Amino acid sequence: MSNTDLPAKFANPKLTLFAFHLRNNLAQGLEETVENANLLWEQCQNLGQKLGVNRLETLISKLKKDNNNKIGIFPGNENPVSNYLELLTSEKFIDFSATPNSSSLKIRGEVYPLQIHDTFAVDITLRYPYFSVEIAQLSHLNPESYLSPNQIIQASLGKTFLLFAQPLEKVEDLQKLANACIITLFPTIKPEKLLHYPPSSGYFLGSAIFEYDIREENSSKNLHVLVWLNCDAKTEELETEGSYYQPLINLLCCRSKIIYTYTQSRWCNNQARRLYKQLEEKVAAFKTLPSTRVERLTELKRWLAEIPELTLEYSRYLRDLEVHIKTIETNIKNYELFLNTLHNISIKDKDNLEFFQQFLKYSEETLTEQIKVDLGYLNVGKQLFEQMIGTIRGIVEIEQAESDRNLQKTIQAVGFSIGAAGIVATSAPYWIKQNPREILINKPFTSHSLNTFTLVLVLSFFTGLATWVIISVIINSKNWIAGVKYWFSSKVGNKKNQASLPSSANQPVQITSGQKEPEQTSISQNN
Repeated sequence: MSNTDLPAKFANPKLTLFAFHLRNNLAQGLEETVENANLLWEQCQNLGQKLGVNRLETLISKLKKDNNNKIGIFPGNENPVSNYLELLTSEKFIDFSATPNSSSLKIRGEVYPLQIHDTFAVDITLRYPYFSVEIAQLSHLNPESYLSPNQIIQASLGKTFLLFAQPLEKVEDLQKLANACIITLFPTIKPEKLLHYPPSSGYFLGSAIFEYDIREENSSKNLHVLVWLNCDAKTEELETEGSYYQPLINLLCCRSKIIYTYTQSRWCNNQARRLYKQLEEKVAAFKTLPSTRVERLTELKRWLAEIPELTLEYSRYLRDLEVHIKTIETNIKNYELFLNTLHNISIKDKDNLEFFQQFLKYSEETLTEQIKVDLGYLNVGKQLFEQMIGTIRGIVEIEQAESDRNLQKTIQAVGFSIGAAGIVATSAPYWIKQNPREILINKPFTSHSLNTFTLVLVLSFFTGLATWVIISVIINSKNWIAGVKYWFSSKVGNKKNQASLPSSANQPVQITSGQKEPEQTSISQNN
């Protein structure tokens, strides 16, 4: 974009980065901080090292800590101070000055660390202390693109940039000027990406303000920018007074939480759908279970061990989605509260904060409703998980009972066969002629005739085998005979007594029987 038709200079432009990082997580309990809670302050120290600011390199040592040496305080109802806590111990903010490598102009800066309830927030402001600065010099307010997305400052909840600048000349097309500003501030991002979504616009404290958002789902890659062009003397007065600051940073914090929570809900939704897909594969695999009982029972038992674990994990994702809905709804209420505060301090009949209101509507009607729709579909899957477990458990119990029954039959048959073989062996001395001289113990197989021991052994074996076969047939035939009796009795019973329903209210029931029919009696409706 050519800047030849735009104002060439600004007065005292400043760029503020608001970064929000989670300190406490509900899942871990508000007493414990998240694993990387201090990451934001470590990144600020890294920025100080890059800019050569010694005071910023030791930021963590200057921050307030609790009794457990953790930065900040417990964000409970008993600590209302945590709703907006300035974290520096001896001063309000750290000020510094630096000269970017690619610029001859010195910049000044302030770092203002905060705790907003369960969230760490930092305000990093870089400004030119000059009355006249060319538009091309705005890029040095983001030196070496250190503040750009996916660079040094990567806050977990997200970031918002606010450029406040006063054009030194009258501007006809303020949006075109705002477009040129963000292209200059973020040279590493392609202009077509920066301007892919048309900016929202409004008026705040008497001057035009434009909102840009590239709408990346990943908070570390997203870019949300407000360009506030100071075109009214009243704006500079109210901005210096600063009454807007606290409700604005709180509103932006709520906005970041809403977007972050929705992004987390997309991850939960995808994970739950992945588990649901695994369940669908199990349902389809029912048709391909092994044909043999032992293999089928083994496979079903394996499923019975796997699916409850999947069900538990699936339920956890559903619980997280419900928590995400509550989190977004809570932050929507807080966002609306801070927006009303901004409305109260705005200039009546001139300011227009409709673009902030649009995000509120978008959160209520799109983000929250989308999670509710996803949850509705996934709850059906939870019922399927439970039905699947019940079905498999029932099949396993039936298969196991049948297997145990067959085992019992086998044990009975074997017991009878062993008993019969034992009787034969015990009674052998009474019906086999004993001739010790013919029993050659040391040469049992040298004679053409069987010796007594071998004969008893053979007879016992075949007796036991024959007994096992006979008992097995008898046991199995009991089930077959019972089945035949049931079938025969049901057939005979049906033929002996069959009834046909009447075709009209006055027609008696017709009974067909192999015996003589009893006399029919019809009850008159007049009685």
